[in-house]
Amino acid sequence: FSKGGIPRIMSFGFAFSRNSGAFASATHISRLRLPLRVHTGRRGIVAVGITPPVRRFYESTGVEQVGDSWRVLLDGKTVKTPKGAVLEVPSSVLAEAISEEWAEQETHVKPLNMPLTTIGCTAVDIIRAERTECIDRMIPYLATDTLCFEDSNERLAVLQRTEWTPQRQWFETRFGVSLSVVQDFAIPCHPEGTLETVSQELALRDEWDLCALEIATTTCKSLVVATALLERDDATPEAALRWALLEEHFQIEKWGLVEGEHDVSHVEILRWLSAVRSFSRKRHSLPERTAML
Repeated sequence: FSKGGIPRIMSFGFAFSRNSGAFASATHISRLRLPLRVHTGRRGIVAVGITPPVRRFYESTGVEQVGDSWRVLLDGKTVKTPKGAVLEVPSSVLAEAISEEWAEQETHVKPLNMPLTTIGCTAVDIIRAERTECIDRMIPYLATDTLCFEDSNERLAVLQRTEWTPQRQWFETRFGVSLSVVQDFAIPCHPEGTLETVSQELALRDEWDLCALEIATTTCKSLVVATALLERDDATPEAALRWALLEEHFQIEKWGLVEGEHDVSHVEILRWLSAVRSFSRKRHSLPERTAML
């Protein structure tokens, strides 16, 4: 974890050596870095660390099935994570999408344009060995979930009840729990067993699902929104962005958008919400849905 409480996410450069004009036999995504914190008003989200431009060093991309997993190949060589592990993913759909990210690179390889690769490396190098810690990092977000705070401004409170209540109700039904709602600066006091029940269910998930969920949770400051984004067909990234920043949207509608601040931060947040949703759905070989709520 970074000091700001933002989850680590793999940043990658490339390590390769020349031998008689040929690249090394394995392609390593190298260099583990802490994330940059992208400031979005009062929020921060994960982002890939900046690495120097690297010229594209491969001609072809592809995938290879090995047992129940799929590997990504560059010129027939297996892609490895920053820590040197083989990047094996659990579905052909996800492997093909990661391979396509590499294929789309032009004269230089730009990690910022490769979110699925980044999430996959994070799952392998960080979350796989820290599944319990990952869950422990997410549960506090449910304890103080954004959707459990109601504003004292009646107009905003009405909007929150209209848009947030259905999301809380869905989450309660999904996990068989109850959530409490408070106003202003009070702290939610969820019924006994709520946090433990959700934690136990999350413990059944693998590193791929947990990685996507943690990025979504810390981005939205809401486990409710993050879960909906990854599990519901109708919960689009645009809808999740609105639910997570409902008060901000309310203020923008009242006072106007601050160019260079709101618009930039919203684009960055939406980029990661779209990436984790795509990663999750491809991991489960589910179709993409784009319809707005």
